[in-house]
Amino acid sequence: MPYKLKIRTNILLHFLFVVISLAFILIGLQYYFSEKLAKDAIERNFRQIADKIALTLQDKDLLAKEVLYQIETHPSIHQTDLSETLEHEIIGHFIPTLKRYKNMYAIYLGYPNGDFFEVINMHINKTVYAHYKAPKNTRWTVIHIYNDHKKRIRKFTFLDEKMQILSSRSEPSTYYVTNRPWYIQAMNSDVPVRSDPYLFSNLQEKGITYSKTLEGSETVLALDYTLRNMHNMLKSLRFSKSSNIYLYGRNGSVISSSETPQKDIDTLLQRMIKEHQVNAVIHINDTFVMVIPLSQENGKETYVGISTGSAEMLAPYREKIYYSLAIALVLFLMFIPLTLYLTDHIVRPIKALMGENEKIKKREFDKVQAVETNIIELIELSDSQLALSGSIQTYQLQQEALLDAFIMLIADSIDAKSAYTGAHCKKVPIIATMLAEEADQNNDTVFKDFHFTNSDEWEAFERAAWLHDCGKITTPEYVVDKATKLETIYNRIHEVRTRFEVLWRDVEIGYYERLIKGEDATELKTWKHKEQQALLNDFAFIATCNLGGEYMEEEKIVRLQAIAKRTWLRHFDNRLGLAEEELLRYGTEVQSLPVKEQLLHDGKEHLIERIGFDEEEYRKKGFKLEVPEYLYNRGELYNLCIQKGTLTEEERFKINEHIIMTIRMLEQLPFPENMKEIPKMAGEHHETMDGTGYPRCLTKEELSIPSRIMAIADIFEALTASDRPYKKAKTLSEALKIMYAMKKEQHIDADLFDLFVRSGIYLEYAKAYLKEEQIDEVDTASLLG
Repeated sequence: MPYKLKIRTNILLHFLFVVISLAFILIGLQYYFSEKLAKDAIERNFRQIADKIALTLQDKDLLAKEVLYQIETHPSIHQTDLSETLEHEIIGHFIPTLKRYKNMYAIYLGYPNGDFFEVINMHINKTVYAHYKAPKNTRWTVIHIYNDHKKRIRKFTFLDEKMQILSSRSEPSTYYVTNRPWYIQAMNSDVPVRSDPYLFSNLQEKGITYSKTLEGSETVLALDYTLRNMHNMLKSLRFSKSSNIYLYGRNGSVISSSETPQKDIDTLLQRMIKEHQVNAVIHINDTFVMVIPLSQENGKETYVGISTGSAEMLAPYREKIYYSLAIALVLFLMFIPLTLYLTDHIVRPIKALMGENEKIKKREFDKVQAVETNIIELIELSDSQLALSGSIQTYQLQQEALLDAFIMLIADSIDAKSAYTGAHCKKVPIIATMLAEEADQNNDTVFKDFHFTNSDEWEAFERAAWLHDCGKITTPEYVVDKATKLETIYNRIHEVRTRFEVLWRDVEIGYYERLIKGEDATELKTWKHKEQQALLNDFAFIATCNLGGEYMEEEKIVRLQAIAKRTWLRHFDNRLGLAEEELLRYGTEVQSLPVKEQLLHDGKEHLIERIGFDEEEYRKKGFKLEVPEYLYNRGELYNLCIQKGTLTEEERFKINEHIIMTIRMLEQLPFPENMKEIPKMAGEHHETMDGTGYPRCLTKEELSIPSRIMAIADIFEALTASDRPYKKAKTLSEALKIMYAMKKEQHIDADLFDLFVRSGIYLEYAKAYLKEEQIDEVDTASLLG
C-alpha cells in the first residue's frame, strides 16, 4: 500500500523530484561526457604507447636483420664442410657480435644435410652452465652436430674468455636441423624471418629467433634473442599506477608484460585478439582495455594489449562532478522553504474540497457547497464536485429503488410459487419492522444498547426481512405442497389403487375358473366376497395412511408391511418409456416377464442420489443440519410408514435446506459495507435461544437482536396466516399461547416476546392483516408471567 501524503508534501516532493531529476540528468550527462573525454584521452595514450612499442619492435627487427646480413658477409660461414680451422674462424666471427648485443643468446648455422653449428653466450644466464654441464670458467659454448662414420654426434666445446678450450665432450644425437621451425621458415622465405616468441628450454626464458638463408645456398643463419629487456621497456611506457602493458605474439601468447600478467585481464585480452575486437577501448570490470595490432608477418599480427583502472583515470573528472553535486544540493535546500510558501494558496482550497468530498462520502448531498478560490482548475473541480454530488444522489436513489424492487420481486415470486407460503414473504417484514422500531425506542435495561444508528442500518434490516426466505426459490414446489405421503408431482395413490384393481380382477377370474372346474358356487361366492372385501378394506387403510397425521401407531406400520407383501403379476416391461436418468436407477438386471411384484414396493429406482454435495465445504460454513444419504427416497412403503405428517426425512431436509440456500445465495452477493449484515440477519431466523435450531445451532449469545426479531416475526406470521391450505388459521390467543410455550422452551427470545406482547404490536398487526374472527381476547398477564 503506498504511503499517504499531504497535498503540500506531495507538491513539494514532486517539485523536488523534478529538480533532483534535472540535476541528476545534467550531472549524468556531465558524467557521460566526462567518461567519454576520459575514454578518448585513454585511447590516445594507448595508441601512443602502441606506436612507441611498434617503433621499438621495428628497430629491433631491423637491427636483428641487419646483424644477419653483416654476419652473412663473412666467407667462412658459406662453407659446408667444417674443418677445425674453419670452425675457429666462424667462432671468431660470431663472438664479437654476441659481445656487442647483450640480449643475443646464440648464433648458429643450419646446413641442408641436417648438420648444426652454434656458438652460445654463457653469460646470458647462469642456468645454462648446469644445462650444458659446462666448466666454471666457460665463456662460450660451441655445439656442433654432424655425422661421424655414419654416427650422429653432438659435440660440445667449452671456451674461456680468450677462446682457449677448457674441455669438450661428445654424445649421440638424433637432431636434424632441417626439421626445425626456424630452418623451415627461412627456407620458405626470401627475406629474414622472425619466429613467434617461445620458451628457450635451456634458459627458461622467452625469446625470439631471427633466421635467413645464405644467399645462393640452403644453409640457414639464425640468431636467438632473449626478451628480458622487453619487460623494462614496457614498464617504462606505463602512464599510471594501475596500467599494465602486454605484448602478444602472432599466436596470441604473451611475449612480455610491464607487470606480472593479471589472469582475468590476460584472458580478456586474448579473447579480444581471438574475436578480433581491436582498435577500440572497452570498459569492463572497472578497467579500460584495448588491443592494438602492431605489425603483420606471415599472415599473422603482433598485438599490444593495454589495461588501466577506470577509477584512477576517471578520478579528475569525477572530482568536478562532486563539485557540481555539492552546488546542486545547496540550491536544492534553498528552494524547499520557497516551495512550501508558494504551495500554501493551493493547499487551502484543496483541503476545503476534501471537506466537501467527505460530505459526499457520508452521503450528506444537501450540505455540499462550492469552494472559494481564484485557481480556475479548482473552481472547475468544485463545480464538478457539486454536479457529481447531485448525480450520485440521483443514481443512488435509482439503485436503491431497483434493489428494493428486485428484492420484492423475489419475495413475490416465492409467495406466488406455492399456496403453502401464501403472502409470508410480504408480511414478515411488516411484523419485523414494527418490533424492531419498538426495541430501538425502548430504553430499559435489556434494549438500552440496541439502536439503529442511521438509515442504512434500517434499510439493511428491512431488506433482510424481505429476503429471509429467498432460499425457498430452490425448494421444489411438490415438496413444499406435499399434502399426502405418496405425493410427488402427482399423488401415487392412484398407482396403488390400480394394483388393487388388478387384484380385484384376479379374484373375479379365479372365481370363474374355479366355477368352471366344478367347485361349489355358493362357497365360491362367499370366497370371492371375502377376498374383495379384504381388498377394499386394505386399500381404504392405505388411503387413510396416505393422508398423514399427528402420529402413526406401530400396529398400523405392521399392517402396512403385511399388506405390502401381497403380490401381483406384471406382464409389461417397466423400463420402457423412461428417461435416461430414470432408467439408470433401475440397474442393468434383465427380468423375464411376467414378474411377481409386491403390492407396495421400495426399490432402488425410488432412491435419488445426492450429487455435488461437498461435506467439507458444508461443515466449513458451520452448517450442522444432518444431511440424509439420498436426495429423495420415493419408496412407497417407506413413505406410507411416515409416523408424523407427510414428509420423509429427505423431504424435511429439503424444506429446511431453504435457510442454507438463503445464506449461500445472499453471501454470494457483493453487498456494500452498509449491507454486509443482511445474510446474517436473514439466515438466522430458524435458530433457537438454546442452540437446538438450524442450520448452525447458534445460541442466544451468538444471535444478534435483529436475527432474534426476525425469528418472532416469522413464527407469528406463520401461525396467524389464513391463506395456507394445509392448516386452519389460528386466533391471536392460540398463536400467542404457542409462542409462549416456545419462549419457555427457549426457542424464541423471551425479552423480545414480552416486548411484542406488552407493546401491543400483535394486536396492531392483527387489526390490519388478520380476519375479524381471528381477533379474540388475549390474556397478556399470563403471557408475560
